[in-house]
Amino acid sequence: MKIIELVVPFEDAERLTPIWAEEEARIDFQREAERADRCTLAFAATELNRYLRRTLPEGTAIRYARQALADGDPQRTTIALRIAAGPGPADSSPGDDAFTLERSGQGVVITGHGRAGVLYGAYELLRMQGWRWFAPGESGEIAPDRRDMLALPEAGASRTYVPSMPQGRGFDFEYVSMESETFFLWMARNRMNIAAYRPATAAFCRKLGMGFKVGGHIFEAILDPDRPLPGGRTMWEEHAHWYGLPESGERRKEDALAIQFCVSQPDLIAFLGEELIRRLSGEWKEADRVDVWGFDTWGKSCMCAACRQLGNSADQLLHFAAGMREEVNRAHERGELARPVRLVLCAYEGTDTLFGPSRPAPESVLAAGDMIVYYPINRCYAHDLADAGCAANDKYRKALHSWTSLQPAVPVIVGEYYNVSKFEDLPLLFVRRMLRDIPAYARMGVRGMTYMHVPLVNWGMRTLTQLLYAQLLWDAETDGEAFLSEYFSLWYGPHAERMRQVYEAIEEAWRDIADWRAWKRDSVLSHLLRWDGGRASAPLAAGDHFGAGGPAAIVQAGRASLALLEQAMRGLEAALADDKALSAAGVSAAWRVAVNPAEASRQTRRELRHELRLGEDRRLLRYGIDTMRLQVETVAYHTALHEGAGEAAEAAWQEMERAAERLDLHFIPLGYEQPGAGFVSKDALTRSQLREVLLRCRAKRAEAGHG
Repeated sequence: MKIIELVVPFEDAERLTPIWAEEEARIDFQREAERADRCTLAFAATELNRYLRRTLPEGTAIRYARQALADGDPQRTTIALRIAAGPGPADSSPGDDAFTLERSGQGVVITGHGRAGVLYGAYELLRMQGWRWFAPGESGEIAPDRRDMLALPEAGASRTYVPSMPQGRGFDFEYVSMESETFFLWMARNRMNIAAYRPATAAFCRKLGMGFKVGGHIFEAILDPDRPLPGGRTMWEEHAHWYGLPESGERRKEDALAIQFCVSQPDLIAFLGEELIRRLSGEWKEADRVDVWGFDTWGKSCMCAACRQLGNSADQLLHFAAGMREEVNRAHERGELARPVRLVLCAYEGTDTLFGPSRPAPESVLAAGDMIVYYPINRCYAHDLADAGCAANDKYRKALHSWTSLQPAVPVIVGEYYNVSKFEDLPLLFVRRMLRDIPAYARMGVRGMTYMHVPLVNWGMRTLTQLLYAQLLWDAETDGEAFLSEYFSLWYGPHAERMRQVYEAIEEAWRDIADWRAWKRDSVLSHLLRWDGGRASAPLAAGDHFGAGGPAAIVQAGRASLALLEQAMRGLEAALADDKALSAAGVSAAWRVAVNPAEASRQTRRELRHELRLGEDRRLLRYGIDTMRLQVETVAYHTALHEGAGEAAEAAWQEMERAAERLDLHFIPLGYEQPGAGFVSKDALTRSQLREVLLRCRAKRAEAGHG
């Protein structure tokens, strides 16, 4: 009989490994390093146990051990888990998540440079057996056929795995209610290590080796000019000099948050430092890094003489960071903070810090490893970010280089916008962009990455977005063609080639998504949201890539995109029809009436896995088609009104109403309330952001006597 030994190097591992694996809620991961290590290694062992039982022949004996037995039984395979003594590789992340797989006799040694690395090594060994985790939960697992022998590294072989993005691989979790153990476990299985701190799942995430990020645009609330102070006066009444001086030379309360605060004021730095420390020693006490971003103003920095003497906006930002760093260091020395915390500063147009500083970064910021997160919010997705021929992206490329080329270097992480709020969970794909952009980011010196905002459910075809993103952050030089071939084959089975064509059509249809829906003022959506719904005095002129053809070019591009989306839908529906026929012909003889919901769910996933995946794709694509149609016909209506083409305007209006009616028939499943905890479920028309535009158009039509 085959025997698998899972070696967890702690006393009593034979009996207690399953208990240690689940004791995270009783561990202080900051102060109890040995218990933390034991918990994560034990969890890695139980994950190996769980999946190897489904990999090897039934009856294989799998047992835990404190140390490997020293006999030469050819039926015994030993998998030893251990943490390396000594420092990890240079530039390693706070989780020390690099690892080594080394063949040892008839087994393998998994050595993590930290406990997260051991867990990732266990998952890598399972990948060698054929396991994949494409989406959260059991429905997202790809199980291999059972095999007689484990796939192990070759005899004498040793390989160390180091991430391409060592300073963090994660997502921006904007809302308090965004948490899910199932999702966080998917992250760990795909070697993602930065999450938002959430009390209910914090211990579980610590076990998985994750670091926590908090903060963001936190100063709007702290420096709200109407915020009452203990003395009875407001923030503005007491400290008007703290607010940025505009070019006009006059501070006004109504503009207080429209320009960055005055970072040259020592008393302001002390006040903000105190506010930050209060949070870090209270509700943010588990944070490993805190985003300290300026006002999200899309305005300028303070123009007072003292601030201008500091340098450009990025110089002012780094001066501010140095002040915050000194406050954090002092609090740590006083024992108010249990551990060092890294500060993450924001570089993008909204805080007037897109381009890097003109002077060296402060020594204290460099010594602490504080970082810059760079956000190209209005970038073009029709072209690579490194494409110098794209005017929109060339600006971002140069700006990013101005940060990554700093010497001495401030570590730079990139924040992308694969699901930014203006995109409203549309069925967007960025396969070509990610395959080229993420390696380019790594070559430019980017050391970590995040994106706004990951959906937790109903991924549909966006499953590939999350999966490819995670893979490229770990290994930026992944063979893209091989990765995609495996994804389509394993996820869609007999429908792989057809669905690959569906994905390609969807990606091409949305290539100009930034011109359609980005936050920039000249996107189509931005123009429509400013429109009163009546006859416009000027034609709609939007985007960087619709050419000089004016509104007609926008409508033409939109209808070409619609044709691609409809083509994708036909391919998807053909795959669904084929799958239903295959399912009907091949229902498992093992099917039986389930005795509980868990069994029913497993049976459904087994028998209908492709139908369920294709169905989720279809629902999301239908939302995308109807949203695109409403956008295009709204532009056509705007254009016809402007040109006085009554018949064309009426035809466009009827199409608008039909598209709106279809959108109003279903929900796009999950949104979140803010601030505080809570959920919302918006209808698809509201999610399109065009409901109010439609209402204004109806009002103008009523004024004009149209029915």
